[in-house]
Amino acid sequence: MPGPQHRVKDIGEFELIDRLTKTLPEAARADPGVAIGIGDDAAVWTPNAGMSIVVTTDALVEDVHFRLDWTDWTSLGHKTMAVNLSDIAAMGARPRVATIVLGLTGKELVTDIEALYVGAGRLAAAHGVVIAGGDVVRVPHDLTLGVTVLGEVAPGRVLTRSGAQPGDLIVVSGTLGASAAGMALLERGSDRSASGSLLAGAHLRPNPRIALGQILFAQSVTATMDLSDGLLGDLPKILEASGVSADLDVSALPILPALRALFPADFEQLALRGGEDYELLMTVPADRFEGLRERASQIAATLTPIGKIAPADGGNRLDLVKDGMPYRSETGAFDHFG
Repeated sequence: MPGPQHRVKDIGEFELIDRLTKTLPEAARADPGVAIGIGDDAAVWTPNAGMSIVVTTDALVEDVHFRLDWTDWTSLGHKTMAVNLSDIAAMGARPRVATIVLGLTGKELVTDIEALYVGAGRLAAAHGVVIAGGDVVRVPHDLTLGVTVLGEVAPGRVLTRSGAQPGDLIVVSGTLGASAAGMALLERGSDRSASGSLLAGAHLRPNPRIALGQILFAQSVTATMDLSDGLLGDLPKILEASGVSADLDVSALPILPALRALFPADFEQLALRGGEDYELLMTVPADRFEGLRERASQIAATLTPIGKIAPADGGNRLDLVKDGMPYRSETGAFDHFG
């Protein structure tokens, strides 16, 4: 028979840290560049010679970013790590070191928090990332998870949002809208079909495009960001940062057949405005796109051109067309306080 289920408050902070450390695979615990990891006041990491350091931090809060009634703990750990790795990918960098902050009520089962660490640790190890430390704190309610990831990139090879030029193609990796559709299915508690599971998986376990991000600079990509707030929320950020406008072809959007089948009336809006796809949105000179697509195919990444960058013309307009006709849709990103 299984032993008693302990809660975090029953074992305390330090035993919990010891247990969580033991859940990590070796690849997520040791790296020649990490001289001091978990267990000291701070971690010590030495990047490779001549590299610039890229830093990102993100947080996930219960009932804002996830719901425990339809998220398993291993998937939650995976996603907590993935959203940060995606930011590193968008900068064209290689992720190296992560720290994790757990804001716990104390009522959580220890085995659940261990499962969360398993999910985070597996994804970290898969991308060569060492979890070098973090913190555990008590919160009065609502589980809160924070991750910081440090990466490295050669100076002068950093990808940003601000380089798009008139004539560039607007390109996206993977498909759009699957995560938002998956969340809708999870909230309904319905559709356990293969199609439904595919969409739910896109929401629960996004795939950060680390390998793709690292090839973009060499392929003359001019601007990049990851898609966390939806295409119509994130593309305007590139337009504003670059001082340009854009024409977007709705009929060109890459959308899974499962999404079209399960949401026949809404699949376009889910692709345009649904968030948390964590694909890479980029701009590239038209004469370099085929070379980029061929290089991406070598790492099993698909790229789709969905529009073109235009001059600013006094503003950062974003015009949508479908089959040659104007297409209307609300724009704007998800805003925590909107």
